[in-house]
Amino acid sequence: MRGFVAAALLGGVALTGAAQAQDAGDGGMNCVYSELIDNYDLVAEVFIYGDISKEETDEAAQAVEAAKKSCAAIHDYSPDQLVSASDIGVLASALDYLSEDLLFSGVSEDVVDAILEAYDTLTEMDIDAIFDAIFDVDWRSDAAFYGKMRAKMVGAGVPDDAVMMDIAMAILEITALVEESTLMFMLDEQ
Repeated sequence: MRGFVAAALLGGVALTGAAQAQDAGDGGMNCVYSELIDNYDLVAEVFIYGDISKEETDEAAQAVEAAKKSCAAIHDYSPDQLVSASDIGVLASALDYLSEDLLFSGVSEDVVDAILEAYDTLTEMDIDAIFDAIFDVDWRSDAAFYGKMRAKMVGAGVPDDAVMMDIAMAILEITALVEESTLMFMLDEQ
């Protein structure tokens, strides 16, 4: 199932099931993501939960560093592009992990797609509010804004269940970060 959400976000590159050849047009943007195939769940857990053991945290960090090194040997990245490619790899792995959580809980692929479609309807102010949450204030404490996002998720078919809603909201947050990292990668092209 890996690659379902991330592929939709990363230009539709088919990455399900196994790391595949890089799309010639992506400049290596998805390389770290592809290289993390064997460790994506551990990398995602460390990113999402943060309270993972030191051994697992170190193992995830080593996997990311090995993926970066492998990709840097293939692609002519600027230093900033390598950072962006690494960020995309970690974030896309987290999106895969969270989308699988939803799927394993009985949510259909159509609903996971609808979450991404709902993200695409967000205004710049909505995305700014999500970024404020990531870097400063928790947007979930803003009842009006959270209600708006919750309504979008329910409209997308996410069950109105606290756990499912938390996963959907995390997907929105991480999607915003993927979009930002993708933009940064493209702006840093040599």
